[in-house]
Amino acid sequence: MEIDRIRMAGLTAVILAALIFSMLILEYEFPVFKYAEPPTELVENETAIIGQEVSEFLWNFRVIDLIAQAFVLFAAAACCTALLRTEERKK
Repeated sequence: MEIDRIRMAGLTAVILAALIFSMLILEYEFPVFKYAEPPTELVENETAIIGQEVSEFLWNFRVIDLIAQAFVLFAAAACCTALLRTEERKK
């Protein structure tokens, strides 16, 4: 039985990655609930203008929207063409 070198290299890489990951977990602490506590000071509410800023961005940069729409339409047409093509029989 011959040893598959690619499979052995993959197995070695996985074991090495697991060892490095476990060493990092043991070395550094990960505070679970450090940021889950409510803040002690009050934060100003700046979310009232978010809708206006997003709307202004979308209307000022219509080129981004149009390029995205053109890409989606092209992808849909290409997929429909690929699904509905007829295959020629070879004789």
